[in-house]
Amino acid sequence: MSELKLPELFGSRVFNEETMKERLSGACYQAWKRCVTDGASLELAVANEIAGAMKTWAVER
Repeated sequence: MSELKLPELFGSRVFNEETMKERLSGACYQAWKRCVTDGASLELAVANEIAGAMKTWAVER
């Protein structure tokens, strides 16, 4: 078994923006981005899609 290197391990298990971009629909990702950058409200449907994607991602790990 190879040794884990800290820079490779650090942040490797985070549901980050790159992961969101891969797993969310384009519309959902853009709505989330508007929420972060402009302070727009996050609609329940968008929040539910994010939560579902995050749960699926976590269970895969």
